[in-house]
Amino acid sequence: MKKLRVILLMTVSFLLFYSIVCAQEKLGLLLIAHGSPMPQWNAPVLKIEKEVQTILSQKGCNQFSAVRVALMEFNEPSINTVIKDFEKRGIDKVYAIPLFIAPSGHSLFDIPAILGLYSDKDILNEIKSEGTEIVDTKVKITIGRTLNHGDILKNSMLDRVKALSTTPDSEGVVLLAHGDERFEPIWDSICKEIGYYVCAKTGIDYFDYAFVEVGQSFAAEGVPTILKAAEKKGKIIVVGLYLSMGVEKMANSSASLRMGKKTETKKLFADKNIRFAKRGILPDKRISEWAVDRAIEWAEGLQ
Repeated sequence: MKKLRVILLMTVSFLLFYSIVCAQEKLGLLLIAHGSPMPQWNAPVLKIEKEVQTILSQKGCNQFSAVRVALMEFNEPSINTVIKDFEKRGIDKVYAIPLFIAPSGHSLFDIPAILGLYSDKDILNEIKSEGTEIVDTKVKITIGRTLNHGDILKNSMLDRVKALSTTPDSEGVVLLAHGDERFEPIWDSICKEIGYYVCAKTGIDYFDYAFVEVGQSFAAEGVPTILKAAEKKGKIIVVGLYLSMGVEKMANSSASLRMGKKTETKKLFADKNIRFAKRGILPDKRISEWAVDRAIEWAEGLQ
């Protein structure tokens, strides 16, 4: 009986100690975007940091001691820089949300490798060759979902189309997205779902999509799809499934090589009624609200 009491007392003491330790754990929220050498691309992404902090405060959520945005490459604050800052603040656990449209090599391989959670010689060598530092930390890190989980992408593209639509019966929509050939079935499914949704909500009955790597392949991949749509409908609305890039800028800055001559792609559309969205997804407060909801779900799951 005495032995049983001792065991019971030790168990209660351990549980009490464990609950105190857990209660003292400091949580950090890390929002990771791709990053760009261009400050104008990074600006709307970096603004999310303060927006998320504000929403957490409005919801009375005090689980997170620190909220930071990090850029995967090209610019500061880097992922490694932010994790070092978390260490200085005494953060114990971090929830990392990749602000990427859908599963890709970046979200599933590169980011985990940078965070020290995934090891692949080729990927690590490539990351290091680009000057990106690999994280070495004792902070426990969990990676969350990409933006395709939920309705945020569908509603964002719907808003972009509605802003340009005037006569749905005579219009068509073309969606441009980054894509990733290793995950093409997933990207195909996402684009089609967005297309069906936009058409159902607007009454537009023509939709197509193409994968364009943020402008690099606009002439080769985007232009043919847009021109094909222009043969079917009197007006084409082109929107982009990009976090911080508008497709209008892509069209204005791209060139097509035809018959040995470089032609600005916008000239190819000169006699056609094609409207390009000026904005990508950001700025959009719903992105921050989505990130906050995911973070709270994770924090509550630790309890």
